[in-house]
Amino acid sequence: MAQRSAASMKLGLVYVFTGDGKGKTSAALGVAVRAALSGMKVGWVSWYKEKRWPISEMKLKLKNLKMYFMGEGFYKLPTDHASLDQHKMAATAALKQAEKLIGKVDVLILDEVNNVVADKLIDLNHLISLIAKRGKTHLILTGRGAAGTVLAGADLVTEMKKIKHPFDKGLKAVRGLDY
Repeated sequence: MAQRSAASMKLGLVYVFTGDGKGKTSAALGVAVRAALSGMKVGWVSWYKEKRWPISEMKLKLKNLKMYFMGEGFYKLPTDHASLDQHKMAATAALKQAEKLIGKVDVLILDEVNNVVADKLIDLNHLISLIAKRGKTHLILTGRGAAGTVLAGADLVTEMKKIKHPFDKGLKAVRGLDY
């Protein structure tokens, strides 16, 4: 039996962008664009963002970037319109979509997945299992409240720390800057 080279056996890296500050999804978006422009196949699964939202990144058209906006909105925020069951069904569907993309893309962004686990919409063990199955696929996990086991197993962890935010003064998100 032919021996595989060390490079072919390497696992994809796991990046985690977490914390209470702004910039987690923006950082992942930057990596996604960079990877796609480098010729890598990129998949993006958003857990909370809905197809009907006017999010600027939905207009991004790169031949090797495929984005899936599978959410029912942000859970337990004032704008929440979905039931717990609807949120859980959407989260499970997003997890299944991510599982389908493993091995088919070079980079897979799991947008807001840390929040989904913290909100108990999917079980942490399902996320750990997905990470374990990544093979050569690089994973980027975003969202507040990343679990300690996810942080411990990650190759890169960046915590966005809020110093101040326009929202604190009652200002709304700005199209183009925030969404």
